[in-house]
Amino acid sequence: MLFNSPIRRFFHSIRKGLLVRTICFFLLATGSLAASAQESMIPELSYPFLEKLIFTARENYPRMKANQHRIRFAELNLKKTQLSWFDFFSLSAFYSPSTSVTLTNATLTGVQVGLFINFSAIIQKPTMVKQSREEVAIAKYTYDEFGLSVENMVKERYFRYMQNLTVLKLRSQAAIDAEALYKQMKFKFEKGEETFENYSKAMIQYIDTKQKIVETEGLLLISKSNLEEMIGKKLEEVK
Repeated sequence: MLFNSPIRRFFHSIRKGLLVRTICFFLLATGSLAASAQESMIPELSYPFLEKLIFTARENYPRMKANQHRIRFAELNLKKTQLSWFDFFSLSAFYSPSTSVTLTNATLTGVQVGLFINFSAIIQKPTMVKQSREEVAIAKYTYDEFGLSVENMVKERYFRYMQNLTVLKLRSQAAIDAEALYKQMKFKFEKGEETFENYSKAMIQYIDTKQKIVETEGLLLISKSNLEEMIGKKLEEVK
């Protein structure tokens, strides 16, 4: 009995420590799974707000404005081409002073007016007008095409922003659970009820979760900045 009593106490302490670690691990895993079940990106998405972001980007993004000006420029060029009918005619006038007129050297005197018509330009006129109309159409198609690209980029950056926001919530909850486990392990270690190895593991896990929060916060800020670049204003200003 004297020989077996220390051995039984030793194995009993091992089973007790293992049971405590198992319970702590179960609580931590259960908390993380519950947080994962509760936190999802899909319910947090707001498609009406996304439509506002797309509309704001169409209004403010510099390349969208540049394409709008290209349309106006092409339309002005079309009007200019349609109204330039008098470019085909040129009028000239010259003046000859009165001089003596002889039978051998007759000259006109006074003011002479000449009208010249460029028939080549008249023939090319319909083609020039058609070309200007095609330029307007191309400018409009370019605007519409880039509008679709802007819409896709806004959606992609908005989803990325919401993804990082959701991950931050999950990791924040994981950090709370890790902190609770760390404090529990520290308390037990100070009382001599837990090993230094388990205490250090809990501390490392807690520090790791804090580090991941900082990394996710950086990704969240970057994705927010990228989205605000597209819409031309702060997210908080979009209503």
